[in-house]
Amino acid sequence: MTNWKTDFEVKFCLEFIHDDGKKEFINKSLIVEAENKEKAIEIIFHQYENSKFLKINEVIKIWKY
Repeated sequence: MTNWKTDFEVKFCLEFIHDDGKKEFINKSLIVEAENKEKAIEIIFHQYENSKFLKINEVIKIWKY
């Protein structure tokens, strides 16, 4: 177990399909502090309540301390 944390930038999009069939994409990114990439993704899914519309695009390590 380690106490070291890393800042990750998680790029993701919310993908909605409207009743008329039109697709809408909202691109976002958040910087989170986590132990590893998997935990960073877990934090994002928790933030968006495991939304089925959430798609992770990229996770980038920014800083470790």
